[in-house]
Amino acid sequence: MPALIPRYWVLGLAYFGAFLAGCDAVSRDDLVVASSWPASDRRRIDGEFAAWLEQHSEPSTRRPVRIDWLILAAGDDIEKLAARRRPPDVLLGGSVQYYERLARAKRLSPLPIDGSPEWAVARKAVIRLISASNEGGEWAASGNHRSVAFDPRNDRISLAWAQAELERSGFAQGYARLVQAVGARRIGRHTGSGSDSVDGGETDLAAGSVPAHQDAPDADSIVMTEGVAIVADGRHRDQAKAFLKFLAATDRAGPGDAREERTAADEQDLLAELLGATMVDARDELCAAWAALERAGLPSSQLHWMTEPPPCPPASIAKILSGQGEQAMAMVETLAGQLAPEPAARAWLISSWLSPPRRIDGQILGELTGAVDGRLFDEPRFREWLRAEWTAWARQRYRRVLRATGGHL
Repeated sequence: MPALIPRYWVLGLAYFGAFLAGCDAVSRDDLVVASSWPASDRRRIDGEFAAWLEQHSEPSTRRPVRIDWLILAAGDDIEKLAARRRPPDVLLGGSVQYYERLARAKRLSPLPIDGSPEWAVARKAVIRLISASNEGGEWAASGNHRSVAFDPRNDRISLAWAQAELERSGFAQGYARLVQAVGARRIGRHTGSGSDSVDGGETDLAAGSVPAHQDAPDADSIVMTEGVAIVADGRHRDQAKAFLKFLAATDRAGPGDAREERTAADEQDLLAELLGATMVDARDELCAAWAALERAGLPSSQLHWMTEPPPCPPASIAKILSGQGEQAMAMVETLAGQLAPEPAARAWLISSWLSPPRRIDGQILGELTGAVDGRLFDEPRFREWLRAEWTAWARQRYRRVLRATGGHL
């Protein structure tokens, strides 16, 4: 006689199987909208969308449309979200740079909005630094250089804030300000939005966004355009189109020219890698060195050494080229062949290494990403090597400052 299995065991096994299968916790029948917008905005949209549908019957939506909100953190990567096996139907909010990249990857569906073929502008948001010490979510001044929790490689709000610092002050001075902001206090590895880290008490400040109508932009503000789009692999295409028509009808979505934010995606990714390599991956050395600098009274010579951007070509290449001529060139050519097997990319890389040394800036980042029509940057081995070079260089710099000021890890 077969053994009886308790009913709750069966239910538990079913849930566990669903988890292993990668099922998302969303309804099969409701319109799934992923957004980091606050609860007050979501409630308002819920009510107004229902009322709008009653007055504007959609042939494709034969029953009431209920929104199942997939709530995101402010810095979540919606590109990864759209690539899920069961993605949401609509993406609402987040930098338009995400949407441009998704459109190029063919992950978005055409919109029922004139002038917006694949994504539309949803609203303007203001990026500021959030202070953990301010009650009620008040905003700190963006010039305040207490510690900042950010990893621009996976938080586009942090990246936008860092980019604005570089543009506002010039690359060299802006980079120094970022080193100071991040190094002022020890921060942990950060995988979500900056505001989450503030809420958890890990740091004093983090980059966050708020709708522009709630916080009027001023001279210190960073304005970010947020987008909205229909995901190509969503399950409820007709409901999603009705929702976009509603957003357009209520002035929540419409065509817009976001060219001011259209920095080349590769260049922006490389900037994020630079900042992540030198300020996040080398965070232990950075924070220890900065604490030692402060105890020593911030001597100008060590401060300058601490806050310079990395060199181009990287320090290891300069060290190789300082050796014997033919042997050095043979080593350089061998390394270039390993990093860039494609002949044109390899030739460009060797030529750049033989050029006069410079400090990394926006122009150099553009040269690296645009080299040989982007084929060098498309080589994963080159990017991985460059990240490792930058991290190793930063750690050596911070350790030198630590030794010079009498500190220790």
